[in-house]
Amino acid sequence: MLALPSELPAQTGRACELNVGDRIVLAADSADPDVFVWDSRARLLAYVAGEWKSTKDVLAHTALIDPGTLALVVFCNAGVGRPKYNGINEDIIGVRLLTGNRRNLWGWVRSGDVHAMRHAR
Repeated sequence: MLALPSELPAQTGRACELNVGDRIVLAADSADPDVFVWDSRARLLAYVAGEWKSTKDVLAHTALIDPGTLALVVFCNAGVGRPKYNGINEDIIGVRLLTGNRRNLWGWVRSGDVHAMRHAR
């Protein structure tokens, strides 16, 4: 279940690169392009920080989403994802899936798995 913005801590000083209402494409890196959509922001933050109990625990709290799935940004928490071995903080994005077999699923993804859609001119 997605937490309401009023239940979340204040964002960092910088703004997210995405806005609520933006349509995005989900895809991780080319070696493994599937995307984890997490059931809670807290679990995603722990995962980004390199803290998880087991693979079984990860799979119990995520949906594995095909690359190219379209989603809608419903919340963005700028710079709060702090990777353990990388000094570059990530945005944590609340999404609702628009396509695919998990259409209408709400959850959380890391900004590295999100690609803004280009608008036709």
